[in-house]
Amino acid sequence: MRNHLQRVGNLFVIGLLRSPLHRLASGSLLLITYRGRRSGRCFTIPVMYAEREGTLTIFVGHSERKRWWQNLRVGAEVEVRLRGRRLRGRARVVGDSAAVETYLDRYPRARRAIEAAPSPTFVRVAALTPSS
Repeated sequence: MRNHLQRVGNLFVIGLLRSPLHRLASGSLLLITYRGRRSGRCFTIPVMYAEREGTLTIFVGHSERKRWWQNLRVGAEVEVRLRGRRLRGRARVVGDSAAVETYLDRYPRARRAIEAAPSPTFVRVAALTPSS
């Protein structure tokens, strides 16, 4: 039941972020589209982000329960919809202190979740360019 509610909520947020009303949520949420390693299918999910110097940092909360970020371990091309703009970039999984600092600068209340994670997982998206 929980997964079903989460899917419905994600569909609502995806629709919102793709609409002209995206400003209601795009200050903290973006859409990331990635390709599955095995299936080759494209998946789009909403995630919270922190931005610094043109680079995006995404904290993967409860990473042990999620699989999407594993597609980005060795680095992958992704598309993001950031504040209504479609951009392409290169994403990879990181766990360095710079990612923690960037995210906590934007979301100080996330400190407890990050510290509670067995090994905090972040995705960094860099080299952002406009998508056609």
